[in-house]
Amino acid sequence: MKRILFALMALAALCACNDNVCTISGTLTDPVDTVRLVDMSGQLLDVAAVKDGTFTLKCEIDPEAGVSIIRGELPDWFGSAFGPAEGYDPIALIPDAKKISVTITDSVPVVSGSPLSQEIQDFQQWIMNTAFESVEKAIMLEDAGDTIGVQNLYNELEKQLVNRSREVYQEHKADAIGAQALGLMLEFIDRDEFIALYEQGGKAVKADAQLGGYYEHLKSLPEEAVITLLENGEVKKERGIFEDYVGVGSYTLVDFWASWCGPCKNEMPNVVAAYKKYHSKGFNVVGLSFDREKEPWVKAITDWDMPWVHLSDIKYWNSLAAEVYNVNAIPDNLLIDPTGKVVARGLRGQRLADKLAEIYQ
Repeated sequence: MKRILFALMALAALCACNDNVCTISGTLTDPVDTVRLVDMSGQLLDVAAVKDGTFTLKCEIDPEAGVSIIRGELPDWFGSAFGPAEGYDPIALIPDAKKISVTITDSVPVVSGSPLSQEIQDFQQWIMNTAFESVEKAIMLEDAGDTIGVQNLYNELEKQLVNRSREVYQEHKADAIGAQALGLMLEFIDRDEFIALYEQGGKAVKADAQLGGYYEHLKSLPEEAVITLLENGEVKKERGIFEDYVGVGSYTLVDFWASWCGPCKNEMPNVVAAYKKYHSKGFNVVGLSFDREKEPWVKAITDWDMPWVHLSDIKYWNSLAAEVYNVNAIPDNLLIDPTGKVVARGLRGQRLADKLAEIYQ
């Protein structure tokens, strides 16, 4: 009798466990032998062989979690805080049901059995369609020589992406859709907004390695702008505060750029326009270049019409700015208030114009 009772209890426990299992059945056309399922921190959850174009993966049911199907081997960067996803295309899903089916082709994956996973795919499809439409228009404007029109178009695209992502995040900050929306905004919103949104997020947002890494980076930034200043190749200050340029009663944009940086050249008209519009009201810009040769740096200052203070140690990515402020890509910038406090980062295009309009209205 006891054996029967124990057997029934074990069977009940097994059934209970199975009730919490999400089974993902998939088909694909890629010539790969294996697929892997990982969570948002890069943790491997399951591995399956691909047989006749089909596979089965399993994980726990959790509507607040996010998982990704990786075709083939895991890339080296996967799970790192700032790893780029270029050239790699994980299939994002939310394990919110017992059975999920996914068909993976060269186009957008088709998902059934998981309402939240389908919402992720719909959001990604909207991003692709919106971006593709803008790129097509930009090519036509470039062919016509309308560089201002191209810049305005990309500013409008950025605004569309950020506004839509804000809406999606507010609807889904408790799940992985919110994590994707915040990830899209990562490079386009200022420091304070990113920190506030991240802290509102649920488990999926906090589990995302890239979002968590960026959050910790922003929180680690010093309250004051402390950096070594070098001008015309000569040391001006050693890890000092920008006494001559910031914290003197006005807002200052510290702009990280380089003459060899194409995106910097595209962004510079926005900075020039902001400087000319608000300089009479006290707004200043300090350019800190990541150039490696003096001649192209000096030439770009004239060619790009940048009438403000310029600083550089001509050390490329070995500049102390990269170390102190974790500058991993340019263009980038810091907006510093009249007291020397960093109040925003990465203000580009329309976001810079909007922030300055808010300050100087």
